[in-house]
Amino acid sequence: MDIQAEKIELVKLLLETQKESVINKIKLLLKSENEDFDVTEAQKEELDNRLARMEKGDTKFYSWERVEQNLKQAL
Repeated sequence: MDIQAEKIELVKLLLETQKESVINKIKLLLKSENEDFDVTEAQKEELDNRLARMEKGDTKFYSWERVEQNLKQAL
């Protein structure tokens, strides 16, 4: 199905819905599509610091299984 047909199908579904929550979610999604992702200067600095630590090998990484195991032991 081409993009125009997809749009028409979405418009039909939107016209049929009675759920305000669905409409609000679609609005939010379409508004956020054109927005830039804002990061504060402090957040940029923290990300740079973390990246530098990772590149030096000063950061430990754990698999999800290990995290899960550690949590179970702590509880």
